[in-house]
Amino acid sequence: QGRKFDMPSVSMTVNGKAVSGEVEGRTLLVDFLRDTLRLTGTHVGCDTAQCGACTVLIDGIAVNACLVPVVQVRGADVKTVEGLAEDGRLHPVQQAFIDHDAFQCAYAVATSDRAGTA
Repeated sequence: QGRKFDMPSVSMTVNGKAVSGEVEGRTLLVDFLRDTLRLTGTHVGCDTAQCGACTVLIDGIAVNACLVPVVQVRGADVKTVEGLAEDGRLHPVQQAFIDHDAFQCAYAVATSDRAGTA
């Protein structure tokens, strides 16, 4: 008879909406966002926190989601790139990228827009 392990529960606010779920204890925030919540704007680039493609805001602070176990984010306010726009209008930092032709690869933009709003 195998041992039964309970899966930890997590609850947080993501982009202004309350979310919760059961996860494996080793699940990273980036995987929870992409695989469970289907918020795919947060990318996995290097898996070493060097590229910033996984940058999200946790309680207003820019953090690499590829390093953070989701269980450590219980009760936090998380904002992804999908949550930067409000009322159908881009965040001013996002709009500035368009207005000033500041296009970069998807990895660099991911870091710049979220870090610039922190």
